[in-house]
This record gives sequence, C-alpha cells and structure tokens, in this order.
Amino acid sequence: MTELALRVRGLSKAFGAPVLNGLDLDVVAGSLVALLGPSGCGKTTLLRLVAGFEPTDAGTVEVGGQLVAGPGCHVAPERRRVGIVPQEGALFPHLSVHDNVAFGLTRAQRRGTRPDEVLELVGLAELGRRMPHELSGGQQQRVALARALAPRPSLVLLDEPFSALDAGLRATVRAEVRASLQAAGAAAVLVTHDQQEALSVADVVAVVRDGQVVQAGDPWSVYAQPADLGVA
Repeated sequence: MTELALRVRGLSKAFGAPVLNGLDLDVVAGSLVALLGPSGCGKTTLLRLVAGFEPTDAGTVEVGGQLVAGPGCHVAPERRRVGIVPQEGALFPHLSVHDNVAFGLTRAQRRGTRPDEVLELVGLAELGRRMPHELSGGQQQRVALARALAPRPSLVLLDEPFSALDAGLRATVRAEVRASLQAAGAAAVLVTHDQQEALSVADVVAVVRDGQVVQAGDPWSVYAQPADLGVA
C-alpha cells in the first residue's frame, strides 16, 4: 500500500463566500505535488488549513497517517510535523543564518549538529554566520527551506517561494530546492500559478479551480491530456 504524507478528503472552507468546496488531495511520501491555478482558486487557503493556521469547515486532513483536522479535531500547527516556506522566505532579520535555521528546534537540538546538517543539505554550509541582508534572494529562500527542514517534518508546504526572484535565478533556485527536498526525503506541496514551474519540478500536478482539484496526474499527462478546456 502506498504511504501518504498527506491525505485530504472533502475539505471545505468559506470566508463569507466558499473558497474550498469538498477538495480531495493525496501526496505520496517523498513526492512533490504542485498546486497549479489562478489567484483566488483556493491554493493558499488549502496550505493554511493543512498547516493548521485556519480551522476547517468540513472534511479531514491527515499528515503522515495522523488525523490533524476534522470533526471535533484540530491539532495545533506546531504538533503537525509540517514545515512552511512562505513567499520571500520571511527570515528573521536580527538573527544569523544559523540561528534562523535553529529557531524551530528544541534547545538541545540547537546545540547539536542539526542546523549545520540542513545548511549543508541546501548548499549553504559556509554561510551560517551571515545575516539575512547579506544574502542573495536565492540564498534567502534556501535558508527558509533549511529552517523548514530542520525539525524533520514529514511534509513541507511551499507558498509561491520563487515569485520574488528574477526569471534567470528562479530556474536555478527551483532546481536547488527540488534537489534538497529529495535529499531530505521530505514530501512537499508547492503552490504556484506558473505552469512551467509546476511542470518542471513536480512529480504530480494538481490543477485547482473554484476550490476543487479538477485534474491531478504526472506533468506530462496533465499537459498532453487536459481534463477540459479550463485546464488546457
């Protein structure tokens, strides 16, 4: 049986108007799923519900086989084993690279080797003492990824993490982030509205429209065999 890092069933959420409408999504352990769709389709809301930042109205969320959201259940974000990489990284400007990475760890883990391990994983082993303002945009995003990976989450959520980078740098950083996730063995969900980005890095592309996944499959099948004109 295939091990799932994330299982979402019948997920609904409204902020006055409906945003998610009975959405289903599976993320296989170790895979990267890209959520592709226009602004306002519900992609980021889905991430927030999976992370635990918002309560669900209906449906269930399981992370690593554990129910974290559903009827009568809402596990706190810090107990979900989910890492977050927001748009533009959101590093703490007053902390060094090393201390940014160590921020979510226990005191014992901070004193150990884990911060250095993940900095090496993302190719920034020599930059631990630098401050965020001394880094390039691409380096800042890799630090944000290292911080998300440091507590060994079973799932990493990436909310348009490359949108602030120029086009030339974006492809390079995408490849580096993908390689780091694979090396860590972490499953990931990437939110994007960039078709090329979704097709180039994802194992599975899930097309989101009006709060539902209307097609999900490997990048080639979604590109070559769209479910309808809206997906095409």
